[in-house]
Amino acid sequence: MLKKMGLPIALMITALMVVLAGCGQKANNVSAGGNGGNNEAGTAADTKWPDVLRIGNLPMEDGEASRNADQFAKDLGEYLDIKVETFEGEDYNMMIEAMRSEKIDITTYGPFGYIIAAERSGAKLLAAMNNGPGTEGTSVIIVPKDSPAQTIADLKGKNFLFADPASTTGHLYPRAAIMKAVGIANEEIETYFSNVSFSGGHDKSLLAIANGDADGAATCSQCIKMIADAGLIKEDDVRVIGESDPIAGGGALAYRGDLPADLVEKIREFALAYGEKNPEYFKALGVAGFFPAEDSDFDGVREVAKLLEMSPEEMLE
Repeated sequence: MLKKMGLPIALMITALMVVLAGCGQKANNVSAGGNGGNNEAGTAADTKWPDVLRIGNLPMEDGEASRNADQFAKDLGEYLDIKVETFEGEDYNMMIEAMRSEKIDITTYGPFGYIIAAERSGAKLLAAMNNGPGTEGTSVIIVPKDSPAQTIADLKGKNFLFADPASTTGHLYPRAAIMKAVGIANEEIETYFSNVSFSGGHDKSLLAIANGDADGAATCSQCIKMIADAGLIKEDDVRVIGESDPIAGGGALAYRGDLPADLVEKIREFALAYGEKNPEYFKALGVAGFFPAEDSDFDGVREVAKLLEMSPEEMLE
């Protein structure tokens, strides 16, 4: 069974969590807008807005990224005329469970985190966080710059890091890429390497590789430059030796299905316009902004999950 690695570095930068929690009531007095998804929110009886919105994110090493998250919360609060508070989570599993137990209402998941949340927590799609249609990313397998390894097969018997159990680019897709590259079954991954661990995030994995603390790791293709731009590593500290298939969908801005419909549409309206108005916010995350999306955009992720033949419980354990 995979074990979680306790590296003393902040959790991954790429997964910004946007959270709403209802406290009290606010009468709706705005009309619905936006067209970023095909999910229905709430019911006709859902006419009250919360007085307080809690917007959360995973801890970030990069101070600029943290400031941008605070600015997003401030801007959304002003747009909706609702008090906004921030909420800090720990990992994808916590956010999925928090939505299931109705402790949070909106968050940004990775693609795999989203399909688990849709199954477990009734999450529905608001928009996708990526670089726009036709700009699918990939996962990459990386090694320290001085490593003798040239292919994934050269890492046999070495120690290997995935990012987070529910990470699409840091676990799901690279796991499938490893299986394909060396011709092994999913259950053989743990014995193919001498040790397999979760670092806790893309930034942790990259820092471990840059510092020579691990032989190989999986991360998102854009994460290397993003973490380097944050000053945490140099791009040439790591070297890519493998790559996954393209990953459709991107990060998913998702909501709990019983939120008031007009509130959902106003948040979607705000999110879809935010990249153009505040490009620096998304620059820190390595993407261009939120874009219209459909739940079916994530079917490729569901297909890879089936290939791995692992339940959500197994992937998150």
